Amino acid sequence: MFLSRRSRTSKRMVDKWSTKKVYVIISPKGFLDMDERVIGETIADEPEKVIGRVIEVPLSSLVDDYSKAHIKILFQITEIVGDTAKTRFKGHVFARDYLRFLVRRRRTRIDSITTVTTKDNVPLRVTATGFTKSRSKTSQKDAIRRRMLEILNNYAKEHTLYEFIKDAVLCDDDYLIIRAKLEDFLLKTYGRILNES
Repeated sequence: MFLSRRSRTSKRMVDKWSTKKVYVIISPKGFLDMDERVIGETIADEPEKVIGRVIEVPLSSLVDDYSKAHIKILFQITEIVGDTAKTRFKGHVFARDYLRFLVRRRRTRIDSITTVTTKDNVPLRVTATGFTKSRSKTSQKDAIRRRMLEILNNYAKEHTLYEFIKDAVLCDDDYLIIRAKLEDFLLKTYGRILNES
């Protein structure tokens, strides 16, 4: 038996948007020495579907400094309390066009990925990227990479998770110490400076 077109379309359509709810996303307390603050909103029909979502926020909107718009902070939703979605820091990345701008002719890009452990025993996966002012040989790149990892490991052991994140993301005075150590090593060894991003 076939239903007429009228009887098929006369069934009541349920508006899916009416069952969805808006959740306010807040940053973790203590991140960059700030209190919790609203960083966005997300929509879902069930709270369980919100957990695990990742939101990308420009650093410039967190610290009110437009010069840091090329740094993107990643937060992952971990808990729902009422209409509020709590998050944890997941990582940060540089905008791809910013990295492309740093790579120029007759320069060498050096990438290194390692896992470091902070003073409060939190493991972090760190990707360090550096650029030389002139071309480097493979042996030189290997030596620079080893030195980068050594400096990062030592620095992580002396700082807590949020201290490490703050220094790496905001490029505060302590982070500039890391850069200075690396530049000093390069000047002594190769007579060239590595510009670290």
